Amino acid sequence: MWQIAVVLFGVANAVQVDFRPYDHSAELLFNGSDFNHDHIFSRQELEQEFQKYDADGDGRVSRHEYTTYVTTSVPELHDFAHALYDDYDVSGDHHLDHHDYDMYYAKLDADSDGSVTRQEFVDYWVKLFQATEHLHGHGHSGHG
Repeated sequence: MWQIAVVLFGVANAVQVDFRPYDHSAELLFNGSDFNHDHIFSRQELEQEFQKYDADGDGRVSRHEYTTYVTTSVPELHDFAHALYDDYDVSGDHHLDHHDYDMYYAKLDADSDGSVTRQEFVDYWVKLFQATEHLHGHGHSGHG
């Protein structure tokens, strides 16, 4: 979900990942996750999104599977990937499965009406980016 919003800035040998402006990055995430383009992020689309992280196809996503997927193209997101995994792992059992997806979807669905609108999705991700900005490069200035 996160990778389409990554903006990389190469400064010498350093790479900074910057998701600002957060609302724009969250919009990009929504657009990339709303597979049928109906302007609603459905529970089925959430499950489709997580299927790509399930490297061994067992129906569960381990922290290792998720972190490996995220950091393969952007190693600098290692700590951020762990924070995201913790957010997704609502049950706290160190595996993502249907139970976690149900509970995570409920977190996204701010008005509890059974569907996640673009605004609910964006609001959730903006708060998440803000809460984790120390893990994804924000605030690292003075380089260059």
